[in-house]
Amino acid sequence: MKFEFPENHGLSQKTVERLVFKENGRPALSNAQFAALSAGVGRGESILVVSPTSTGKTQIALWGIANSLESGCTTVYLVTHRALAKQKFEDFKTLLLPGHLSNNGSNLVIATGDYVEDADGEQSKDPLGAPLLVATYEKYLALLSAAGVPSDMRRSVIICDEIQLVGDNHRGQNVEVLLALLRNAGWKQFVGLSAVLQHKDAADLANWLGVTLVVEHAREKHLRYECWTPNSIAASNTETPDSIAEGLPLPNNVKSNPISAINFLLNQKNPLLPIIVFCMKKQDTYDLSKEYLEQYKKNVKKGQLSLVFDDLPETTANAFLAESMAYRVAFHNADLTDDERNIVEQHLLNRQLDIVFATSTLAAGVNFPLGAAIFAEWKRWDANSRSYIPIESAEFHNMAGRVGRMGFEHEHGRVIYFAKSDYEVSHARKYLNLGALPALQPRVNPQRFDQLALQLTSSGLCSSRSELEVLIFATFSALKEQDKNPQSFAKWPQNLSISIDNLLSKVFLIESSSGVLKATPIGKAVGYSGLMPETCTFLLEYIVSKAQVLINCLPTASQNGEIEKLAFLLFNTCLSSAEFRGSSQTRHLPWPLEKSIIFDAECYSSDLAEPIWQADFASTNGAKLTCEWINGAELKNLEGLMQGLSAGMLLEMFRNIAWVLQGLSAIVTAAADKRVVSALRPEILNSEVNLDDLAKLPRLIHRLSIRLSEGLPDDVLWMMSLNQPNSKFRITRTEILAFKSIGYSSPEKIMQGSADADAIRASIFSKAKPNPQTKSNWLRDACREWKSTQRQRAKERHLKRASRCSNADVVERFYSSKGTDFEKVFEEILKILKIDFEKLDDKNKVGAPDYLVKLQGSPELIIELKSKDNDKLVDYNKAVEVLSASEIHGYKEAFCVTLCHPGVDPSVPLVIASCGRLSVVESTDLGEGLLRLCENTLSQQQLWQWLASPGQALAADLPFREYA
Repeated sequence: MKFEFPENHGLSQKTVERLVFKENGRPALSNAQFAALSAGVGRGESILVVSPTSTGKTQIALWGIANSLESGCTTVYLVTHRALAKQKFEDFKTLLLPGHLSNNGSNLVIATGDYVEDADGEQSKDPLGAPLLVATYEKYLALLSAAGVPSDMRRSVIICDEIQLVGDNHRGQNVEVLLALLRNAGWKQFVGLSAVLQHKDAADLANWLGVTLVVEHAREKHLRYECWTPNSIAASNTETPDSIAEGLPLPNNVKSNPISAINFLLNQKNPLLPIIVFCMKKQDTYDLSKEYLEQYKKNVKKGQLSLVFDDLPETTANAFLAESMAYRVAFHNADLTDDERNIVEQHLLNRQLDIVFATSTLAAGVNFPLGAAIFAEWKRWDANSRSYIPIESAEFHNMAGRVGRMGFEHEHGRVIYFAKSDYEVSHARKYLNLGALPALQPRVNPQRFDQLALQLTSSGLCSSRSELEVLIFATFSALKEQDKNPQSFAKWPQNLSISIDNLLSKVFLIESSSGVLKATPIGKAVGYSGLMPETCTFLLEYIVSKAQVLINCLPTASQNGEIEKLAFLLFNTCLSSAEFRGSSQTRHLPWPLEKSIIFDAECYSSDLAEPIWQADFASTNGAKLTCEWINGAELKNLEGLMQGLSAGMLLEMFRNIAWVLQGLSAIVTAAADKRVVSALRPEILNSEVNLDDLAKLPRLIHRLSIRLSEGLPDDVLWMMSLNQPNSKFRITRTEILAFKSIGYSSPEKIMQGSADADAIRASIFSKAKPNPQTKSNWLRDACREWKSTQRQRAKERHLKRASRCSNADVVERFYSSKGTDFEKVFEEILKILKIDFEKLDDKNKVGAPDYLVKLQGSPELIIELKSKDNDKLVDYNKAVEVLSASEIHGYKEAFCVTLCHPGVDPSVPLVIASCGRLSVVESTDLGEGLLRLCENTLSQQQLWQWLASPGQALAADLPFREYA
């Protein structure tokens, strides 16, 4: 430890006071922290820090962030996993929001594959422009790709945590592409962090990035590694890493297995608690925890049965966790839901657990006060070799390094693992060699040049074959390949050319005679989606070939439609794509789905993406379970349909399908855009394809993705919007489904003030605290004030953003006006934004629609304003009046929009999609779109596309800024 700052450390007084750990009033810096400050991290210098886990690298990142914020720069903190992003986001709320972010929640944004929102719980209008963005690597790449990578990012600070992800077999290419884009655009400061890079790899990576390398091998708190065999122990220590002790005796009456080792550690005078038992299989976390409790719980005083799971949907896992946690024992794996994992983690942080059986999900960079680690196993199943193979040294030491972390009371940590035979001993010994780490593997390769070329062209970074060659051949992987395998690298130009030609043949790219490459509208949608081009081709071909089948499933005013069939077909198509099936898959289906058929899909066979569905019934099984989920099935019931199926597996599958559906929605939107000339359309979109029919599908596809995220039927999906940020109560999925089961699915029903309605609400909230009646009253009032609350929040946000504008008062009037006054302020806004329009309803034409709006470069729109007093919602009849009015007055070909002020009945959007030329938009959503137009973060062409898609136009669907 160092108890002083290096000279010229660069940290501001505010940072020193708030973000530097102190002992007895003096700064207490780890060697790595001191070295990073010496290298200039506090002065804005770019560095790559390689030091063991638990040497304070997160604090180094904080200093870089603080310096950036104090300099008025934008900062992005990149992490490997959703859970880690959420944890850092919450940490930054506490550490940075008050002092460095002006206590303004919009200044701190989180972006993962699940959501993009700020610290106030609102959707961020411009995440890339936020002063501090916490994001996963892939999500940040997607945001940059969709917006177009700025040509100059010299006012941006980039923090890359766990940067060794660049060598990951599945995710490395995306990470490296992102780093290449950022490197090309430049930055103000770059801070990379890793615990498990070889010195040569670290030096090569730092050289490629053009940053200073800071390497510190010493840990502040040392670890003792012990390999237990049936007869003896071999050990090494991070304090003397070059020395390995051999032939040490096993403790008396202790066997070489995890349960015996746990008992041994617990019986020490000052046991190193809590103990984490790492397992390579999820099933082992259950089996070992049960085995331990069966053998030893009679000797442990049982605490109170945990009630923390009472508010969560019942699953097989949390029923057992509630029991085991009473004995201070838990397990943690990917089978758990996010909420279940959060509960285990919080108990661990609060020192309420002594033993946790976990897979590597608990070793993803999160700080926990772990005293000792036991590896129950260190070999993992490899599908390619069909055998169990040892995990890489880097992963082993990254997991083990979570023990004995700075800031916790343990003076040292202990790591124990086992070798049962001479064969295992020969492999296990490598983990005792504490300086040996595997080489970083290059992950940009010719097999995915098509996706890479499309991403780079769509983002605007490359516009010719030569520019693609320059960027791709200057990647870290290219330099490695050129050095190690020059013969293979010599084929890269030919491979890239073939990939570009393939993209040209699909009309995802076009090329001029002078060699200029450009992504077509559909090519951009494919590039932004993050999906593989072959997946997108497969999905688009299915949608076009089955468009009429899908459209026939849509509900109308006179019939309910077959949404169940439509959903099943779309889910099955997603699960049958290359993302989930085949040699190049990027996502995996739950393995139990491969075991047996749980749904006879013969009734849909002629309309499936794969008619011979019996040959791959995992996709139909998955589609059926997904349909059950969005129709309200409980997780525990779904788990019980197949042996080995878990809630975590299911939720991960639902999340992945939702991700594919979001990409598909954008692709079909681009495909249906009639403004695109035929030369820019793939051949499959020939003249025989009815683009108006295709346009009926995107909003429905996107709505299915939202239903997947919430697990709710369409008619009660609206109730999740009652959960406003900072609300004293939240309504859960289980409670929503309970209301639906008794016919309470509309706002009118829920908000009733009768004694019967009050009793029903109270009965559903029977377990609510402080009491059922209080939550019942909250729900009643929340429904009554639903739209006024949304309108008030939107007004406050938009007034704040418009405060510097000379016409800011129109925001206030837009939200407060009704009837004729609302029309007047609407016209005023159109004039301010220089949107050409014609007022059709001049009171002399009976039944004329209100406005003909002419957005730049787009067909005319008919817009009808419907404002309601007392926050009443626009119903179906009022929403569709504009259709007949437009036809009577000579605009039967024009797309129509009903502007609903304050809102539209939740039953309307699903029904109107089938007509093909009507959308509804609420005033709060349109207000966001118009304000972005004013801020120049949205174009009139983008606004038209958003409004002119059948269904409901939501602010969440607005595209982010496109950079020049």
